[in-house]
Amino acid sequence: MNRPIAISLSPNTDSKDVARAWSVLFSRSLRENTDILSEVAHLISKKFDNRFVVLNSSGRQALYDLLRAYDIGLGDEVIIQAFTCIAVPEPILWVGAKPVYADTAKDAYSIDVQNVLKKITPNTKAIIVQHTFGIPGPIEEIVSMAKEKNIIVIEDCAHAFGAELNNRALGTFADASIISFGRDKCLSSVYGGACVVKNREQMEKLRAFHNQRKQPPFMWTAQQLLHPILFSYIIPSYFTFGIGKVLLVLFQRAQLLSRAVELRERSGRKPLHIEYQYAPALAQLLVLQLGKIDAMNARRKYIADRYAQELFGSKAVLPAVSQNTQPSWLRFPVLVKNQKQVMFMAREKNILLGDWYDSALVPKGSNLIEFQYSLGSCSVAEKTAEQVINLPTYPSLTDTQVSEIIALIKTYAS
Repeated sequence: MNRPIAISLSPNTDSKDVARAWSVLFSRSLRENTDILSEVAHLISKKFDNRFVVLNSSGRQALYDLLRAYDIGLGDEVIIQAFTCIAVPEPILWVGAKPVYADTAKDAYSIDVQNVLKKITPNTKAIIVQHTFGIPGPIEEIVSMAKEKNIIVIEDCAHAFGAELNNRALGTFADASIISFGRDKCLSSVYGGACVVKNREQMEKLRAFHNQRKQPPFMWTAQQLLHPILFSYIIPSYFTFGIGKVLLVLFQRAQLLSRAVELRERSGRKPLHIEYQYAPALAQLLVLQLGKIDAMNARRKYIADRYAQELFGSKAVLPAVSQNTQPSWLRFPVLVKNQKQVMFMAREKNILLGDWYDSALVPKGSNLIEFQYSLGSCSVAEKTAEQVINLPTYPSLTDTQVSEIIALIKTYAS
């Protein structure tokens, strides 16, 4: 039986990942093998022009540490894009700085350069360029502009591991970059992230931050190791009389599964994992993913190419991508006028499409006052959020399933 089409339910996991999770869960030596951390950092460094890599418990923690390493704090401003997750403004607030939201470019998903220019003030200390869905943002233009104004640029590569611009890896254009190894990213260890820097001084600061933290408690680590294991039962039964949905709720209530964004974060409070080092147990999962990242990204590209070719001329607006880019295509976004109807019809056909991002700042229901976002301030991003649908590109998606999704969009999009 084929895996159901479900864009966000542990999309990278296959049988080898499940087997690795079982073996690590029951092997104390594997869970506590810190040598694996150096191996993982080295493998990642090779993907980023041999820059320095420091591992983190999440992409949020990576950004938090980078801001501190650059002495960004009270009174400083950091420009970020709307059409993002609270995981980006959170660390800015934690260091005492102010997030300043710039709009996205029309028919694109990344920050608008001209709008950034309008948002720069004498207090602007950094600009974060988010490569949304793995599609390269205007990093060269932002870096050039920022250099003239002595502003730090950070690349957010949470969606973009393996993406390129002009045959150069994203994450190597700016002063520094962050990566995420979250459960639904290009490669996953359920939780995890990294800072990538070219400056040794910054690397030493980041390592000092890391060394001040403690290893996560076993129960937290076990909860993450159970993620690929339990989802191997949830996914096949998700649309079978709702069994998978019930299992998901039960496992979360029993605290056997964690949530990607803790409830406490919606009001700006730090999640517990911010105080943890990256767990060697999770690095065991990541090293397996790193071994197949090129194949996974090649499959994502093949699926994205099919969407681009076969949806051309349909009523869905396709993403604008220049010829000199090679996106990682974590997801393939399209714009439709009847977003809610298409999502509903997909569910009726047992297809779970994605809703990154269904508001300018997600998750919906987060305290916008706390995150200093004003509704109406980024009109393009907000309009995009009303129309965007993500089509899945995960590696286990079959060619037949891709055809089903294309047929769905052609039939119902308006």
